[in-house]
Amino acid sequence: YTGECSNKWKNVKPFVRPTQHDVGYAWVQKKVSKDFDSSKDAQDEIDSKIIPAVMGPSNVTDGGYAYYIVDAHHTVSALDYSGYESTHVHLTVICDSRDLSYDTFLSTIDSARLTYSLVHPTPDAQSAKIPPQYLPLYFSFTEGNKAFGDDRWRSLAGFARKVKSDECTDHKYCMRCFIRACDSDGNSIPFVEYKWAYFFVDALTDSSLWPTEEDYNAFHDAYESLGEESMGSIDTDAWQSTADLLIPACRGGAAGKYTLPSSLFKGGGGLPGYTAGKTQLPDDPECNAPAAGFDSGVKGRPVVDALIPLSPSHRLHACNRKANFYTYVA
Repeated sequence: YTGECSNKWKNVKPFVRPTQHDVGYAWVQKKVSKDFDSSKDAQDEIDSKIIPAVMGPSNVTDGGYAYYIVDAHHTVSALDYSGYESTHVHLTVICDSRDLSYDTFLSTIDSARLTYSLVHPTPDAQSAKIPPQYLPLYFSFTEGNKAFGDDRWRSLAGFARKVKSDECTDHKYCMRCFIRACDSDGNSIPFVEYKWAYFFVDALTDSSLWPTEEDYNAFHDAYESLGEESMGSIDTDAWQSTADLLIPACRGGAAGKYTLPSSLFKGGGGLPGYTAGKTQLPDDPECNAPAAGFDSGVKGRPVVDALIPLSPSHRLHACNRKANFYTYVA
């Protein structure tokens, strides 16, 4: 079954699973203060987002199923932290693999790079791969229960997309770090911010990735001055000011030649959405939910059978336990 699943967050949350280990706490706090100031704001923000998910076996041994969201972790974390649990969320189910065993399911979506199973061994160390079994087993980002670790570099990637400039004529963020472009099929590109965050970690210690030594030192000093505050007390203005200093590296020639490791990012390649110099960027385009592009299958069966692709003839109208977490109409 594929399509849309919609219900109040408090009803959906027990069946939602993350597909990444960390979120950027500072970026979540920014979203909480900007987009989740009231229940109406929360609903408006959630209504504006696509939350793609893969339906799979639950990690709880009850024979049930779960929704493994493959994007929008920061938005959903901000919703959970805000406490507006009656907000209706809309999950776009892009694949159905409920017939797989739990371990096979994890291996399959990890091979398809629908998970982000990279973590920083220490806060400023470059990312390293972990088995998908080490991903959080439930979704929670509340004051007393956070299932995620903090990725400071992912926060900076978020803030780097919100850099304002007086040079802009049509868009106040025209001089931001990068544009979130769609792929050639019009689908969103997974983990764009994490790819830039990977570059930023290298840029912390490699001044050759910067146009000038002065640019490098300015960012390095600002980053070192950021505190270790907890959620609720993070100085998001300081984080924005620090991210502003990343723009010379984002727009510099070294970023245009930078290559991501194919061992960690599907296809490797360059930094998505890179734009050189002082070219003014337009609004990000509207992209579809990410495609389930599988390049390795479940042993003994083709991928097309292992994970059923999106079929527009089906629509999930509610996630509820009475009907195996959803009601369905053709």
